[in-house]
Amino acid sequence: MRSSPRNSAVIGALWSATPSLLVLAGALGFLAIGTWDRAIFASVPGTGSPLPLAALLAVQALLLWPSRFRPLPVFGAVVGIDLAILGTTAGELGIGALAVGIASYRVVRQLPRRTALIALGVGAAATTTVGGVAMLLGSREAPLILTATLLLRILLLYVLPAGIADYVLGRERLTDALREQARMAEQRQVERARGELRAERTALARELHDIAGHHLSGIIVSAQAATTLTRSDPDRARAMMQGIQDDARTTLVDLRRTVGLLRSDDDERTGGPDRPSPTPNLEGIATLVDAARERGQAVDFCVTGASRPLGPLTEAAAYRMVQESLSNAARHARGARSEVSVRFDDGEVEIVVANAPTGRVPDAVGPPAPAQRGYGLSGMAERAELVGAALSAGPTSDGGWRNALTIRGTGQSANRDGENS
Repeated sequence: MRSSPRNSAVIGALWSATPSLLVLAGALGFLAIGTWDRAIFASVPGTGSPLPLAALLAVQALLLWPSRFRPLPVFGAVVGIDLAILGTTAGELGIGALAVGIASYRVVRQLPRRTALIALGVGAAATTTVGGVAMLLGSREAPLILTATLLLRILLLYVLPAGIADYVLGRERLTDALREQARMAEQRQVERARGELRAERTALARELHDIAGHHLSGIIVSAQAATTLTRSDPDRARAMMQGIQDDARTTLVDLRRTVGLLRSDDDERTGGPDRPSPTPNLEGIATLVDAARERGQAVDFCVTGASRPLGPLTEAAAYRMVQESLSNAARHARGARSEVSVRFDDGEVEIVVANAPTGRVPDAVGPPAPAQRGYGLSGMAERAELVGAALSAGPTSDGGWRNALTIRGTGQSANRDGENS
């Protein structure tokens, strides 16, 4: 369960305020203990009343509050309060050490390294001087113990926080470096993919140029020769015109195969690049249905009426419509039964692909997003318009989806395709 932005902000604010709250808790604890049992502090000079010392700790907590924090001035103020506590308690009471350690950590985290080291050095020297003098003048402990206390205080107040801060900074730099490395690797991968795509497009353009240039050059030369022979040798001119038609058909087939490479999604829909792709015509629809069944789709298929040829472009449009519809059903209506029907009537052929509901209307078989233009319904509509057919697509009353391609005037379709060729 995700937390709301407001809760995240509250948690972040509490985390930032944790150091101040810890110092304030120490002040309240010191005040409670000193009030409850004054004998505990009887041997420590300057601890007759815990209230002034607790007040100094509260000031340290206020100085460390995030909204008020300025690394260098606050560090100086917090260290000054700690020196005041040391000076009034003969150097024996180190209750201000926690705030000094926190301030030292923040100085190293937020200031330039040289400035931070100078600040820590000055603070350590002041603590050593004031604490050492105070202990020599007021403490009854042995000199060895006093020296060990001073060294331990410098270690805990300055050296240890600085080491922790430096370690954290190093980890952050490493994380940033790894993140930048991953970003650069991803960028290189994108550039490599773009380069491969440009290379593929260049290869396709070269192939299209070679195919069109070779065949069309021959067609133009043959057409010019046939025109010249129309009157002098009609039989030979007719033979050359027949050769031109054969060359044109060959060119059309080659161009279709090459342009078909641009629709690489066919591999996914027909079972992979190693699977033979059926010819895009009405007879190939049965192969599409078989391939869908092999993928685990429940597909019914029926043909009614007497089958007849419609022309290559018209049949290709029908084939692609069925192919796209079955693919959409597989992706967005998984588990729903689909039905493919081809109906031949006098002067009309209707190809319908419908799928049953899956509990919700399939969302991705509707109009494609702009980034997918050229696929989906837009591709079906383009092909239908090209051959003069009518495409209808939309949800059914029971929550399923239905695509229907209606081809009218089928007696002229083959002629129309021949003219378009």
